[in-house]
Amino acid sequence: MVRELGEPVSCTILLEDNSLLAGGWDGRIKHWSDEGDLVWEIQTPNRISSMVVYENCVYSTAGLHLVCIDLKSGQQRWMVALEGSADAVVTTSECVLAASSVYDIEHNDFIESAIWVLSFDGKLLNTHRMDERPWTLNSFEDGALAGLGRPMNGYAILDHQGNLSEQKVDWESPTICATDGDDPVFGLADGSVRSIDGTVVRTLESPVSNIAACANGYIVADDKGRLDYFEETVRWKIDGHAIVGLSSGFLINGIESCWVARWNGSEGHLVVHSQVDGTELASLQGHRIHDVAFNENRVVTGCENGQVFVWDRELLQRRMEQPSQETSDANRSAMFEKLRSLRK
Repeated sequence: MVRELGEPVSCTILLEDNSLLAGGWDGRIKHWSDEGDLVWEIQTPNRISSMVVYENCVYSTAGLHLVCIDLKSGQQRWMVALEGSADAVVTTSECVLAASSVYDIEHNDFIESAIWVLSFDGKLLNTHRMDERPWTLNSFEDGALAGLGRPMNGYAILDHQGNLSEQKVDWESPTICATDGDDPVFGLADGSVRSIDGTVVRTLESPVSNIAACANGYIVADDKGRLDYFEETVRWKIDGHAIVGLSSGFLINGIESCWVARWNGSEGHLVVHSQVDGTELASLQGHRIHDVAFNENRVVTGCENGQVFVWDRELLQRRMEQPSQETSDANRSAMFEKLRSLRK
């Protein structure tokens, strides 16, 4: 199905019940049911860069603010202003963690950042201030993991109460991205991919821009358009235009899939690859994609023109199994050619 957000899409979430949340560059959030019916929509102060759902609440960064929205009604429960732009949000069993950063135009760099610890009712519990920006904030065990930029680089781990429990800050390059889960890997600006103990497990020629965990390995993209899949015994790579979205996906005919959004400067291209060998399973050209998300049944992409595309696993698989339409398309073209000749 295709739905309209009404503004460029910046963030999407597929819930376990297959309902969908989409947030936009101007602060609008819409919630659709699994059947595609609009459940509610709300206008927040500014761009939605991150959302997480926990205990029937949607926690969202919105410009300079962190907003809590009731998942069922769409009503705002509370809103807290942070210092600088609100970049990312995760939840633990006991608190909400949000990262913010302040950008200085004169220095052309981020000059101050913080990780905010809030209660579920919006009360500020603690603030961890730092010079380096947390470029990524991911769930880790029952807490969170923040990948750090200059000057410390490395990462910081926060426990379920939001306390800083561990820091690793001896990496030579800023941490750009990381995977969720208890065994994360990190993508760095020098092109290296590192495990949590610092071991380099893969090296690309350019800075790592995206990384995602798969069932048995990882898919990594750099800022020159290289896509690299690796695990202990399998590896393949594909080059192409800039990768602007990357996600693992549902099974297609029993094969794990990965979904890659590319941009050539004027047109977007979504390609579905087999995780086994990189074979292209399906593709679609259209508008630029800003975000890709999935669960075991569906994949969603959010586009520059405000459209939200949703693919259902069973429907897509049936469509892929249908006979090719090339013959009927050729017959149709021949028919139109005859009509045109009759008009002359």
